[in-house]
Amino acid sequence: MFCILKSIVAWGVLSFVGTNLIGFVVRGIFWQPPHVETPDERTAELFRHETRRAGIGNLAITLLTILAAAAYLFALFHFWNVWLAVAAAILMISRLPDLSREVRTGQRYTRRHGPKGSLYTAAGFVTWATLPLIWYSLCKA
Repeated sequence: MFCILKSIVAWGVLSFVGTNLIGFVVRGIFWQPPHVETPDERTAELFRHETRRAGIGNLAITLLTILAAAAYLFALFHFWNVWLAVAAAILMISRLPDLSREVRTGQRYTRRHGPKGSLYTAAGFVTWATLPLIWYSLCKA
C-alpha cells in the first residue's frame, strides 16, 4: 500500500516539475516580441532597444531551462533508475500538444474550453499511463 501511495505522490511531483520545465522551454522557443506602433522615431528606437534586450533575456532563460531539464532527467536517472527518467520524459512530452495550443492561441487549457481530438486524448492517456511505469520504477526495479 505504501508503494502505491509513493508512486502517486511521485507522479504528481514529476508532473508538476516536468510541466513547468517544458512550459518554460516551449514558451521561450516560440516567444515573439510584441508589435507596437509608436508615435515617433525616438519611441520606436527605445522600443527596438528594449525588444532586443528582452530577446537576449528570453534566450538566456530558455537555454538555462533546457539545461535544467537535462539536469533534472539526468538526476532522475542517476539517483533512481532509467525507468523513472523515461517516465518523467514521457510526462514532459505528453504536455506538448496542450502547451503548443496555449502558446498559439494565448488561452489557457481547461477541461471545459480545452481542445478536442485524438492527439489531445492520446496525450491525456499517456499522462495517466505513466503511473504504472512510475510504480514499476520505484517498487519493482
